Amino acid sequence: MTLAPVILDTSRRTGEVRPFADTDIPQVARLHRSVFRPARCDAAGLDAYREYFTRVFLHKSSWRAALPSLVYQENDGRIAGFLGIVAREMTMKGQRLKAAISSQFVADPSSRVGFVVVRLLKAFLEGPQDLSIADEATDTTRRIWEGLGGSTSLLQSMYWTRPLRPARLVRSWLRNRRPLASLAALTAPLIALADTIAARAASSPFSRPAPRGVADELSEETFLQHWPRLAGPGSLRADYDDRTVRWLMECARQRKVGGRLHATVIRHEETILGWYIYHLNRDGGADVLQIAATASSIQDVLDHLFHQAARQHAVAVEPRFLQALSDNYCFFHRRGPWMLVHARRPDLVRCFENENAFVSRLDGEWPLGF
Repeated sequence: MTLAPVILDTSRRTGEVRPFADTDIPQVARLHRSVFRPARCDAAGLDAYREYFTRVFLHKSSWRAALPSLVYQENDGRIAGFLGIVAREMTMKGQRLKAAISSQFVADPSSRVGFVVVRLLKAFLEGPQDLSIADEATDTTRRIWEGLGGSTSLLQSMYWTRPLRPARLVRSWLRNRRPLASLAALTAPLIALADTIAARAASSPFSRPAPRGVADELSEETFLQHWPRLAGPGSLRADYDDRTVRWLMECARQRKVGGRLHATVIRHEETILGWYIYHLNRDGGADVLQIAATASSIQDVLDHLFHQAARQHAVAVEPRFLQALSDNYCFFHRRGPWMLVHARRPDLVRCFENENAFVSRLDGEWPLGF
């Protein structure tokens, strides 16, 4: 489907899109809190927001300074929109690329929301980067993005879930739906028994035999040394250095969503089989940020991932390895956010239409959240 291009009405006097600055933090913090209403962050004061915006969006160096975050400022000085931008280096077939990841995109509901959103997105996509990515986009953002010449990666927008404790997962689903919450309470005494039977039954997909290999904490040195081999030589992928890995992991650990980050490497004798990074939420869901493995080692890495998540009392683990995930009783679904891409080079966009782009949630918006 081809969308009509976005046309801006500039007949009225308008504000301006400009780089985000330290002095904008108080206004942007109020806007962010009023629109996103972040869970468990109601008591977050200006100091917490100042630390967050400085650490994520203002701490830049070298060429990253050419990709500042953006604000839309009305003529009266009021900030009506914010679009966070984080610069990342990527590579494909030995060629280095500049990418820009958008995050925390917000517009004041009392302003001309559509106009503000279009102005900010247009300025973002016209930046000097080779590739623009938004991997937690809403339906509205998707329509505007495509109207501005961008694309939606349907494959990368697919999510997968692997039930670990199926009865508790169903109960959690019921509990979060008000009309069925009473049914969830009635089934509570049977939940543990049902999950125990499911895990111990012969040939059950929910059984958890001891996996092959040894699990250890993933270090920055191991990550950097083995990333090129595990990511594959031909894929479009992030190009990490020690500062980037350290910064991303720090951001992921400091997110105010509750829970804990797990980063684990799997070894067999002297060989690194791969690793996984996931965030275990308080509700028992494990959000996987990255799985790195080869085609021959992915089964061992997945076995360890599901085994450890289950030991941590996760009820479910939330498409580069489509076949391997399918073979391990994962189900695939579309639950909301879209992966959006924009590039002036068609070959970069095509990478997201097949399995040739290794861009994980660790490389996207998830670690950049408040």
